[in-house]
Formats: sequence, C-alpha cells, structure tokens
Amino acid sequence: MPVSPNNIYNWHRENKGSNAEIDYVIQYQNTILPIEVKAGTKGQMQSMHLFLNEKKCKFGLRISMENFANYQTIKTIPIFSVGNLNKYLNI
Repeated sequence: MPVSPNNIYNWHRENKGSNAEIDYVIQYQNTILPIEVKAGTKGQMQSMHLFLNEKKCKFGLRISMENFANYQTIKTIPIFSVGNLNKYLNI
C-alpha cells in the first residue's frame, strides 16, 4: 500500500509528568509502523519503546543521521536511504 497523506498519522500520549509522541504512524502492508525522525544520531527513543509495548508492534523505525542499525525492536535507517525504505524493512 503506498503511503499517502490520507493514511499518515501521529501519536501523542499525555499522562501526568509523562508525555510521549511518535512523529508518524502508518500502515505498512499488514502491520502498524511507528516512525521517528531525528535530526541527530543520539536519543533514548523512550516514546518509541512505550508505543511498541502499548500497541504490541513488532518493531519501529528510526530515520536519522545515524548509519544502518538494529536495536532490538527498532530499525535505524539513514535519512539518505528513505527512498529505498521497502528494501530495508523486510516485513
């Protein structure tokens, strides 16, 4: 399924003393895919981990200046490779 403006969402959870958000949430094939876009290479990805646990998602995607990497349930893809996203997801 191609991604279009009609099927791109975001997620925001507001709890007392604990806000969390995911930049993009899309349906990719038969799964929900949370996507975080980061300007740098650092970050704890607390919101991503919270979303993955709450929504029982298999994995999330981080797009950043970092090189290709897999951190448990988070796949990292460098910004320059977004055009080849399908190739790297292997869902």
